[in-house]
Amino acid sequence: MASVETFWEAGHKITGHDVDGSLSLGYRRFRAFFGTSPLVCVVAWDIMSMTRPTTSRPKHLLWALLLLKRYSVEDVNAALTGVSEKTFRKWSHIFINLLADMPVLCWEDRFRSAPRDASTFISLDGTDFKIMEPSDFDPKWWSHKFNGPGLRYEVGICIRTGDIVWAHGGLPCGEWPDLRLARNAIIAALRPGEKIIADRGYNDQNFFDVPNGNADLQKKQILARHETVNKRIKQFCCLNFRFRHSLHLHPRFFHAVVNLTQLMNQNGEPLYSVNF
Repeated sequence: MASVETFWEAGHKITGHDVDGSLSLGYRRFRAFFGTSPLVCVVAWDIMSMTRPTTSRPKHLLWALLLLKRYSVEDVNAALTGVSEKTFRKWSHIFINLLADMPVLCWEDRFRSAPRDASTFISLDGTDFKIMEPSDFDPKWWSHKFNGPGLRYEVGICIRTGDIVWAHGGLPCGEWPDLRLARNAIIAALRPGEKIIADRGYNDQNFFDVPNGNADLQKKQILARHETVNKRIKQFCCLNFRFRHSLHLHPRFFHAVVNLTQLMNQNGEPLYSVNF
């Protein structure tokens, strides 16, 4: 059974930090290389206990985290881990897929801590990620947020707990504005009369509650907290830098990072609470 110490020692074989040295420096360096804590590594490892290959080792999970967090080129990853590029690629991609498939997000958790008469349970926001320029220019890929080609996703957060309960997308930014993306899936998942707090990009009063001036300060605070989640997701360089792998892999990287972010919420790094 893998422990926090297992991942601490295996991780610092890659970072080069002396495991008997400064704890605070060790934790900063571990997070700088892997994007999360040894505790979350253990939690993820245990969740994958029935799905990971029998020949897998904790270091293979760390390789996946290294790719997600640092997003270095393959020869650098191979040098850091002391294996061939082919071996690093094999195991890192196996574990990125396993991370993406973890049953971490729960849509029904949006009701947690809500009063009985509530009709609004989540906030929703679209976020864009940079991709390589397609060979032929097509405006369907264009994101106005960074003036370049990208993929758009939406993330839903429980208002009262801060848990991530929804993640969907991976579609061309220019072709899929926020409201169209929401209509593609999440609206059909709502209960009758249920509404979502969102920004002005979601101009449909039937399903969305948009802040309107200073009177809606609480809703603005909820959306501001949502930006904190977007920043946590994009601290993984695979989603902050321009994605250079095949586009079909982007949703796997995205869902792996979202699941990790939620595990961090649940294991010592919760979002700040808001009153609503």
